[in-house]
Amino acid sequence: MSIIDSHTHFFPGKVAEEAIPKIEATSGCTAYTDGTQAGLISSMEAAGIQCSVVLPVATNPEKVSSINRFSASLNDSRLHMAGALHPKADHWREQLEEVIQLGFSAVKLHPDYQEFYPDDPDLLPFFAALRDNGLLVAIHAGEDLSYKPPYGGGPARIARLIENLPGIKVFAGHMGGYRMWDEVDRCLVGKPVYMDTSFSFGEMSDERIRSMIGRHGVEYVLFGTDSPWLDQATEIKNILRLGLGSAVEEKIFYGNAVRLLPVLAGQGQSDK
Repeated sequence: MSIIDSHTHFFPGKVAEEAIPKIEATSGCTAYTDGTQAGLISSMEAAGIQCSVVLPVATNPEKVSSINRFSASLNDSRLHMAGALHPKADHWREQLEEVIQLGFSAVKLHPDYQEFYPDDPDLLPFFAALRDNGLLVAIHAGEDLSYKPPYGGGPARIARLIENLPGIKVFAGHMGGYRMWDEVDRCLVGKPVYMDTSFSFGEMSDERIRSMIGRHGVEYVLFGTDSPWLDQATEIKNILRLGLGSAVEEKIFYGNAVRLLPVLAGQGQSDK
């Protein structure tokens, strides 16, 4: 069975050496890889994962272009790089044009790192432009262990975003909102929003995860690990432990990601 991890991260080597210990200290999480590209690929090989979607975050508006040029240079059959944008950049339109020119199919946003709310009316033109250009909007949802409340990516705010902009493709990380799953049930379950499974096992019971997948619709659930912060091999076992059946597992591990991002079809196969 082919497996796509729809939620991963890594840093350039020297950046990883500084970033990983810092995030470990502020979040209380221990990384399962060294946070580098090589570390992610090694983890994928050990877990039997053919392709990972990598979601870089631009914490500074001025870093957007350099992040995107670096990411575009790394796209290959094993790593599908998302683009980076910053909603509060004065020149986000020019940066969006570069994202399109570089061929990205998705962009990653983080409400806490970037200090914005998804339902801010002032950001409606920004999100409308992402929708109109067919980009998937991957948003960190729920709590972030490196920050204190209030959190920017609450499920209710994401629900208002998709209600205000019908047709926008939103991928809300961590089953729609890390540690805010009662709010996910109230505001997002059954809505046209994609979720990934990262940081849900051990936080929710298996029974609740199975129930949420069934009520939300399996077609909107993707396998994700948030590597390097979770072990990819363990997260595969967690999905299999649910006993969802091979047809549902294929959708979560592979089919839904390819349907959402058709460019992923065939990813993980050799370029040779």
